[in-house]
Amino acid sequence: MRSATTAARFLLPAALPAAALVLAACASGGARDVGVRAAPATNTVSCSEWVRRAVAAPELDVERVPEPIAYDPPPIPRRLPRGVVGRDGRAEVRIKVLVDTLGRADMRSFRVVRSTHPKLTASVRHAVSRWRFRPAEIGGCKVPRVFNWGAVAGG
Repeated sequence: MRSATTAARFLLPAALPAAALVLAACASGGARDVGVRAAPATNTVSCSEWVRRAVAAPELDVERVPEPIAYDPPPIPRRLPRGVVGRDGRAEVRIKVLVDTLGRADMRSFRVVRSTHPKLTASVRHAVSRWRFRPAEIGGCKVPRVFNWGAVAGG
């Protein structure tokens, strides 16, 4: 087995920048042989621990945020009900809801951040309660996380 230094001597001069990167990776504890990637570190944190951490620290960064699988039913009807559109010609709604590890919205946590009309809020609440989500993930584990959503119609 050749070391990274021996392999670097046989590289063409045009490949020297790449060899420098390989050598830097080896020096910092990366791969031990040219062209061989180091195995990723094993995750020592259990999924139940990730869930506990996510609940305790809502600001904890996640690798994947919750997202709807499909906006079905649609949150806002194609034809807005009479009176929903404001004088400026716009209708807006913004919400927050907790998505659990199974991909369902916890409607007890449903909060309206901003809405221009109660009918619009009711339409969104009804739709979100039926949506299914891809849950948030940390370390390959599904964790509960707040889903923020908003829409503006008209304008």
